[in-house]
Amino acid sequence: MSNKRYLQQLGQSWYLRVKVPPALQARVRNTHIRRALGTRDLDEANRRKWPALAQVHAYLHELRLGTTAQLAPVAVATPVISETKTPVAFPTIGLRAHRGLDALSEDWAITSALKTVQYQRQQAYKELRAYLGGDCNPEHVTDALAAAYVDDQLCQSLDSLSTRRRKLSALRAFWEWMASRRYLPRGTNPWQGFRLRDCGTGSKPPKRPYTMAELVTLFSGQPTYPTLREVMVLGLFTGARINELCSLTQGDITINRGVALVRIAESKTQAGLRTIAVAHPIAFSVLKARYRKGAPASSQVFHELKGGGYDGKLSWHVGQAFRYYRNRKLPRLTDTA
Repeated sequence: MSNKRYLQQLGQSWYLRVKVPPALQARVRNTHIRRALGTRDLDEANRRKWPALAQVHAYLHELRLGTTAQLAPVAVATPVISETKTPVAFPTIGLRAHRGLDALSEDWAITSALKTVQYQRQQAYKELRAYLGGDCNPEHVTDALAAAYVDDQLCQSLDSLSTRRRKLSALRAFWEWMASRRYLPRGTNPWQGFRLRDCGTGSKPPKRPYTMAELVTLFSGQPTYPTLREVMVLGLFTGARINELCSLTQGDITINRGVALVRIAESKTQAGLRTIAVAHPIAFSVLKARYRKGAPASSQVFHELKGGGYDGKLSWHVGQAFRYYRNRKLPRLTDTA
């Protein structure tokens, strides 16, 4: 990632340059706020930009709340922002040394034994890091900067509301973990107090089932990805999840008098462990063709599949292949289940 994020060089000196949100540009009377950092050294400019950036975000946040309306006549926003005020004056006595948020986030992520949780934690921090422009120390994330991130990033994200809430919760937990390990003073969590409700317009529309016409279109094609057509058929006639089907082993199938008994042993929840009786001739023919009498019980039904993604699920590549296939067959479809 570029180390010149938020920086602009004029002559030989470096300046902080921050874009003003369109809704505030009339009040600021400019499209950008620029602050002199007082240095010609790029490394020093990167160190000095964080306090200045926090002050700019605090100013914009106050404008957004309407608490600094009296500042509107100022032609340029820079005079109302102090150059020397530091974002947070943390007492450092008794705190542990660290190597920045990048290293701390890695230590925090692996405190969970679940790979899914580790990935989600890393993803939440990765997006914050992109917003910050790189690695920095925890004290650079002030209350005002956190508020700006919530307003400008999380509230405007295309993620679902539950996903945005999970990311905010992860950041809150990250700061709590740093405080509990004495990398930060206790009670200095800038992510406390936020509530994500209907604060953005980018959330995805509700999912809906496929129509009959869409199902006909999907199943009249010939997907080229191995096993995709068979998994689609079994999903349609059994209602099983994609990973439940992709994880089937030979020991999970019993063929008896034109009926296939399918034991779901890999499920998202404990309640999902069940046995399905498959009698429809199309779905039954798929299972019968895949069943190998005498084969090891642990061998995969869909032996072509390889694990993928952060958790190694056998359904990872099949799910991607289905989305590509569906988007080609139904290019206008954006909100189906």
